[in-house]
Amino acid sequence: MDYEMIDRALGRPEQPLETGFSTLERDELLAEFICFPDRDLPTGELADWALVLIDLGKQPAVLAAVAAIETVLDETPPGRADVEFAEQVLAELHIWLESPQTVDDLRRLGDLWWSLTRNPPHAAHTPLGDAACMAWYLAGYDPEGWDNPPEEPEQLRDWLAEAADNVSAVVDVFSLVQQAIEPERHAQLVKSVREAVRSWRDGG
Repeated sequence: MDYEMIDRALGRPEQPLETGFSTLERDELLAEFICFPDRDLPTGELADWALVLIDLGKQPAVLAAVAAIETVLDETPPGRADVEFAEQVLAELHIWLESPQTVDDLRRLGDLWWSLTRNPPHAAHTPLGDAACMAWYLAGYDPEGWDNPPEEPEQLRDWLAEAADNVSAVVDVFSLVQQAIEPERHAQLVKSVREAVRSWRDGG
């Protein structure tokens, strides 16, 4: 990953993110990564950040996904079922991000799977609600398909590389958040993602 490219984009003053890919090349790559091919690809600079975040890895991608969904929540009238649902998922993701990310923390994240797949309110099947589900998928793993993570630390890295290799779900999250708010507000999504990546870079 060309970190200088990222740092230039996040500099003061900020600059456009230069990935080196044409729009066509970028979209061809994103089409390979998106989990649900019937969804529209993200567009503009948010699409460029999706491609970059796949390379950067899970932690910055989750941070960026959470920030983008929080931006949508700020733009959404309270009281809707999908708002409460998204807030519940994001609260768990914040706990995960601030945790030591041990096996027990992974299991807590895995436990969220059951409420997401078995008990979601019907009214949460919106771009916002779906974005929250995909952000969970980006951070977590499917306990129904993979069972619990191994207790042995030396086995955990290999297990995670298979069970939780879901960073490409950031493409779906960005697609959905763009659907959730008006196009004239998409710049706010980009701003929130930039701030999330900057925070990660400063902390890392």
